[in-house]
Amino acid sequence: MRNFISFIAITILLTLSINLLNAQGLAVKVVTPNNKTNFCANQPITLVAQTDMGTDEGISYKWEGDLSIVEKNLGNILILKPNSKGIYTFTVFLKDNEGNEASSSVTISVNPIFKPILKLKNNKVEIETKGNFSGCSLKYYIGNQMVNEDAFKNAKQPGKYYVLTTSPDGCTASSNIVEIQ
Repeated sequence: MRNFISFIAITILLTLSINLLNAQGLAVKVVTPNNKTNFCANQPITLVAQTDMGTDEGISYKWEGDLSIVEKNLGNILILKPNSKGIYTFTVFLKDNEGNEASSSVTISVNPIFKPILKLKNNKVEIETKGNFSGCSLKYYIGNQMVNEDAFKNAKQPGKYYVLTTSPDGCTASSNIVEIQ
């Protein structure tokens, strides 16, 4: 009986050791573009779950996080398109055919974009801004030519008028286009 109990104990220890070795063999890491964690709103962001396994066969992926900003879920690849600022955490869970599991998380910060709205009033271009534009730089364009603010607002030259904004975080946005004949 003593030998039988020893045999069971050894079998259990070996099984636990093998399972621990297998579990240690399954690892995952979430990779972002250029390993950045700061992005701009309305910009596609690709998260990739990378494993050290030679193949993805027999591995299932499950993502958790704010799935409302997910544009596509391709298993090990998640394509996000957040349209507003925020801090988002995504976790990927892996499971292989042998029941081993691994997970990894990444937190990204999405900065807002500031998009002005152009309106034509009394032969002048008015720039309507919503939100806090302080610290943003504005570049004024008629067609593909950058002009100063006065030439832009007075709207005496025919062409397509638009404004490019750049936030302090480096996020850029283009206004709507107003055409002057």
